[in-house]
Amino acid sequence: MVKKFETGFLLSILTGATVLIFYMLFHNLGAGYLISTDEAYHATNAYEMYKQSNWIVNTYKYAADYFNSKPPLCLDLMVASFKVLGASCFAARFPSAVGGLLTLLTIISFLIKRDNLFSAAIFPFIFAACTPFFTFHMYRAAEMDSFFNFFFVIAIISLYEIKHNPHFMYLYGFSLGMAFMCKGPHAALIFFIGLLYIPKIHAAFRSVKRVILSALLAAALPVAWMIKRSMFDGMEFIDTLMVGETVDRVAASEQTFMKPVSDFMTSNVMQLFIVTFVVAAIALVIVRIHSGSKSITVVTDFLSENYLFLVWTALPILFFAVLRSYLDWYTYTSQLALCILVARLVGAVAKHYELRNPIAALIPIGFIAAASLFFIIPCIKYDINLAGNGGHPVDEFTQDMLDFAATYGDEFAGRNVYLLSDFRQYKGQGHWECEYVAPAEMYCDFIAVDGTIDNFLSDEGSLIIVDKDLWDTYAKQLTGHVILQDDSYLIFSSDMY
Repeated sequence: MVKKFETGFLLSILTGATVLIFYMLFHNLGAGYLISTDEAYHATNAYEMYKQSNWIVNTYKYAADYFNSKPPLCLDLMVASFKVLGASCFAARFPSAVGGLLTLLTIISFLIKRDNLFSAAIFPFIFAACTPFFTFHMYRAAEMDSFFNFFFVIAIISLYEIKHNPHFMYLYGFSLGMAFMCKGPHAALIFFIGLLYIPKIHAAFRSVKRVILSALLAAALPVAWMIKRSMFDGMEFIDTLMVGETVDRVAASEQTFMKPVSDFMTSNVMQLFIVTFVVAAIALVIVRIHSGSKSITVVTDFLSENYLFLVWTALPILFFAVLRSYLDWYTYTSQLALCILVARLVGAVAKHYELRNPIAALIPIGFIAAASLFFIIPCIKYDINLAGNGGHPVDEFTQDMLDFAATYGDEFAGRNVYLLSDFRQYKGQGHWECEYVAPAEMYCDFIAVDGTIDNFLSDEGSLIIVDKDLWDTYAKQLTGHVILQDDSYLIFSSDMY
């Protein structure tokens, strides 16, 4: 009876936590402007591919894009999303949210199969406590990282499963290739982790046929894409992808070795790991009191069983530390690995208590869940529920584009459009920042053209969008031009009254 209560309670926690993450992934997903790092760029790429029925060559402002030098799989998912849902911020971000949900369900399934219901029930809380996943460059963003990390998870779980079934080597190879199609050379991390895990799965390599077929599965789609892409611009894009961006970033980097290490060590999930470690240490003391030297076996068994996840946690951090080339989201895959480790550690502690008292086994679950909520609640309250309510200039611009499209439909689609705004003047007045390009293209089908007011005045049939704060500066030159919209931004036609 007690066991049934425990199982029902754990399943209820698991279901509730999964529903909570569904809310965190999809609620207000389309709210807030597409930011420059890098979702505005990617959404523009995807929209132009969608408009041109193109699945291979990414463009920006309808010219071949060598800044976003990544294979097109995640852009293709955005294109598919636009086709089904229509072009919007929500549709651009929707594939990433789906990738987050798939990642969650995959790891839960793995933990139920290979660990226990305790680990599976606590994992969603730990996952949700990694609040950067839900605020920047991951599951609620028009980015490559969600599906890259999904295939990373599939690849690592496949490695783990190879010792039980060597045929999982095929899934490992396929997932490696798919991860490459998301983020290019970053997928090398999966290969390096695989090399370090060979001592655990060396028996699977006795079949040369299996190894070759796995390698072919990894290479097939990337090679096919490279061949197809090279038909457009030779090796220019592929050189940028494989060599140019990586070499340039490493050569220009001024970061210290400790930057990714310190960021990871101060992450939410590391703090949860420390809390869990303390709980586990207390449990270990209890084991030692009751079992003597067996406590050492408990530790070594856990470390041996989780060797792969330890390597997965550490290698990406060390890799980017050595290269001294690091961006905030490069540690996300290590954070996912640590989430699994924490869940398995909590599960091991709970399993120990269950032997003595099934109800007591729920105590560590409740304790870690409560610690996770310390991070989750502020994220939901401030970042998710209030998304898009900050009155940001680009939020205002995005709303103006929606209003313009609702008023005029496609009457002005395809027109050259100039922009005068004070937002982040990287290149001076008249430059379209990518945060503005995305909504202008997606909602109004404008052609964003860099240029000053003089370019607008000499470009018959064009439009110009002017930040109201700049009206006094340009009033003399624009007086007499037809005002199409008067809102946060003024939109003028080249036609005169």
